[in-house]
Amino acid sequence: MGSQCSKLMPCCWVSQYNASILEAPDVENEEKSEVNNLPAFREFTLEQLKNATSGFAVENIVSEHGEKAPNVVYKGKLENQMRIAVKRFNRMAWPDARQFLEEARSVGQLCNHRLANLLGCCFEDDERLLVAEYMPNDTLAKHLFHWETQPMKWAMRLRVVLHLAQALEYCM
Repeated sequence: MGSQCSKLMPCCWVSQYNASILEAPDVENEEKSEVNNLPAFREFTLEQLKNATSGFAVENIVSEHGEKAPNVVYKGKLENQMRIAVKRFNRMAWPDARQFLEEARSVGQLCNHRLANLLGCCFEDDERLLVAEYMPNDTLAKHLFHWETQPMKWAMRLRVVLHLAQALEYCM
């Protein structure tokens, strides 16, 4: 998967911890069956993702990264009512559509109950988009580093580290 994988892997962990670890007690076996219920990795059309995100509306932006926000993550809802996160890459980040698809499929095969799993991708014209499970409650970074309003206890921080390590081990 090489160095290009580093562009896609963060999408898999965006926010699983936002919902489950920050709120739930022990979830050791609870979510494992949910991974088996995920739809198969698929290719989405740009039209489907525009519809799901209300035309990539500003009010659906959940995260922006990079200089002048070249990679933006939107929340959305598919026709089947499944909530998704759509990461829209900078046009220059993936000039080769075939390479993008290969990398996305490789990462899409990694499904784990500790990850926000990749569900599919879209590569039409110059557009490069990833579709993942949507997890509410902001990003892990916000909970770890911007905790002025609601500090995360150290026991919870250690639990987050343990779960991240388990997810990383799974991906190796």
